[in-house]
Amino acid sequence: MRKLMAIPMAGIMALTLAASALAGPNVGNSSGTVTLAQASWDTYDSDTKGYGSMVVGQEQGGDSFVEYGESSAEWVQCTGSDTPDDPDDDTFGTVGSNVWGYGPATLAIGKNFGTATASGTIEAGRETFDECTDEYTYEALPALTFSLDLSATSGTVRESSRGSFKLPGEYNSHSSYKSIYRFAEGTIDLGAGAQEVYGQIGTVSWKDHSNG
Repeated sequence: MRKLMAIPMAGIMALTLAASALAGPNVGNSSGTVTLAQASWDTYDSDTKGYGSMVVGQEQGGDSFVEYGESSAEWVQCTGSDTPDDPDDDTFGTVGSNVWGYGPATLAIGKNFGTATASGTIEAGRETFDECTDEYTYEALPALTFSLDLSATSGTVRESSRGSFKLPGEYNSHSSYKSIYRFAEGTIDLGAGAQEVYGQIGTVSWKDHSNG
């Protein structure tokens, strides 16, 4: 299933918070525009299920960045496999890992969001977990290099939204965002060979105001 490049997105929301500027003791304003190339991929076999995603972005007037995450998990039988005729001693749990990272990147977007190419280096870490033994570990990984190539597969999609909240005499806020993008497909290489991905290429702009 294709995924829309729409607010909220973890990376965009992080930028929104980072860009906030107080205009007074009880007044907050923030706004910005980010150009994005986003990719997602799935890995499945009979036992293990995995999912990965990457966002490469450039805030208006700022440097490009990459955010990356990948998870895999397997549902296993913890106890009772040696007594198949006795289901009362059967227990099950998930064994897997989560990898995430962030780093600098280069990003080039083609005319009308027709293509996107990106590359860079990711500082990443891996968390492993075993629900059967309640063991959890974390390790820093060697720097990951990546390359991403996307080509648009749809026409231009436009989204926009406005919202407000008011508590008379105490607080009011309003916000808006708009996004322009195209669905895309391509490949990503994280150092172990290229694999197919699907995603989006476009921009997201937002404005937020609060008073109270």
